[in-house]
Amino acid sequence: MFFKKNKGKVEKIEKKTEKQKAQYVKICPRCRSINVKISNQGGSAGIIFGAPTLYRCQSCGYSNYAFPEVDLNELKKQKAREHEREHKNV
Repeated sequence: MFFKKNKGKVEKIEKKTEKQKAQYVKICPRCRSINVKISNQGGSAGIIFGAPTLYRCQSCGYSNYAFPEVDLNELKKQKAREHEREHKNV
């Protein structure tokens, strides 16, 4: 944040950033879907006793304790590039 004097008035100037704030989402390693939810397999006892969180992909049914997290903006850019490649090859 910067301040600028303009004829006796102090104006607040905020520096705009080109990058958007990173928003991370879990992605399925099998089908690359972002439709990943927490599985309720352990129930409330798992939460109380500190059992690891089990995640499940709603698209393909894959479940595991570890799902990678990726930046949503980067994922959109990557899918757009893949879409362009498909249309160039056809």
